[in-house]
Amino acid sequence: MNQPTPQRPTPNQPTVHQPTRRTRPHALRDQLTAALAEIARIDRPLARSTAQIRYALWAPPRVVVVGRVKAGKSTLVNALIGDRVADTAATECTKVVAVYQDGAPSRAEVVKVGGARHSVRLTDGRPTELNCPTDEVAYLDRFLPSRLLRSMVLIDTPGLATITTGNEQATRRALIDGYGQTRDASVGADAAIFLFDATPRADEVAFLHDLGFSAVNTIGALAKADTIGEGAFGDEDPIATARTQSEKIARSMSAALLTVQPVAGLLAQTAQTGQFTEADADALSALAGLSDMQLELWLEAETPSPGTHAGRDRLLDLLGEYGLRHARAVAPQGAHAVNAWLQQRSGVDELRDNIDVNLTRSVLITRAVSTCTQIEHLALTHPAGGRIRSILRKVRQTPQAHTMEEFKAMHSLTRTDPESPWVGELRQVLVGSGIAGRIGLPVGAERGAMAAELDNRLRRVHEAGLLGGSAAEEQAVAVLLHTYSMMRRAI
Repeated sequence: MNQPTPQRPTPNQPTVHQPTRRTRPHALRDQLTAALAEIARIDRPLARSTAQIRYALWAPPRVVVVGRVKAGKSTLVNALIGDRVADTAATECTKVVAVYQDGAPSRAEVVKVGGARHSVRLTDGRPTELNCPTDEVAYLDRFLPSRLLRSMVLIDTPGLATITTGNEQATRRALIDGYGQTRDASVGADAAIFLFDATPRADEVAFLHDLGFSAVNTIGALAKADTIGEGAFGDEDPIATARTQSEKIARSMSAALLTVQPVAGLLAQTAQTGQFTEADADALSALAGLSDMQLELWLEAETPSPGTHAGRDRLLDLLGEYGLRHARAVAPQGAHAVNAWLQQRSGVDELRDNIDVNLTRSVLITRAVSTCTQIEHLALTHPAGGRIRSILRKVRQTPQAHTMEEFKAMHSLTRTDPESPWVGELRQVLVGSGIAGRIGLPVGAERGAMAAELDNRLRRVHEAGLLGGSAAEEQAVAVLLHTYSMMRRAI
């Protein structure tokens, strides 16, 4: 079975960018790193084994972008990377999974289902031919010298529910089926960004479940937010409408999604890739004096005036109707002002922040769980197993290590009993900042308020433990009882 191997740092490659925001999972990773270093000192074979485990622990998070065909996945990938590297047109290369990771020089390699690789030529920075049938391709490996990709590997997928089943099969083969075996033999995504253009359909929800992620490591994105509702020329701002709709979806799918946020991918792509020039700003400024009705007529005119057919097409390709209508007011200030407006309206900064903080935190926890499992295996197979287990036990006794139990309880509950009232409580405990944030109180809450809330929660979970429930609920209650007890002692 084939599985892509992360590229090890070389003198020609940048080192992995480390997150600057410290969380409990960051502290847990540091503790496990120290434990691995202590185990490595036992003997040389363990030094080699722990080096591999440490590399996997510190590797950049692997985030997969999934959704229906034409949902805007490749456009969003371009916006996040800051370059038009993912093809948004329908080519054979958009029918396979593409893995984007940091590396120089820029290149593309086809990885076949059996594991064989071959290079493909880039045209304008993008591959145009695979040089083999798409059904033989496991995924396309893309290496790019990119600041963002030093801290994250992005995985772009062909799309779900296509007219033919080929694209969806390619996505499933790479992300779920693992070339007919298990998902672990796949491209190994740690977290997901799930795009949809309306309330998620049943097949989308089913696919999300099949991916095996939980609400802690899946972000929903309401794509093409600039076209929601009545559209660009409606009375209601479509992005405001999309924000309201996103909040409703987030509430209804809280067991599957960490959050849902509106994203205008086209606006984000244009802002992030530097395509909008001063010449474009001049062309857009010429439209500033038109009324909305005149602008609509201009869009439909056989001979646009001011401007040309080519100029109109270019502005539409860069901005869409929403950007044309609203960005023309700032166009007289120049391309920089338009790009700043596009970025602010696109929602890409909020999405990046969610990825940097919430998805990264989730990946740290899942990697920690995997690291503990691998250390346990070393203990079972090495003569110094007792010493190895003792080193691991010290880590597991720390307060930070309890985060792994919270995560496992949340994952189990959302998979087997997603309607349980404990889902929301575990979710808050995992994503909140500080004791106050983890129990739903505002940052800076007084000690007395935190103590009262914790006492109330301890009473509830204790009573729930006496009543019983499903196995997943009983696990969740036991974990929360420990969590709240630790917090109560801490204040």
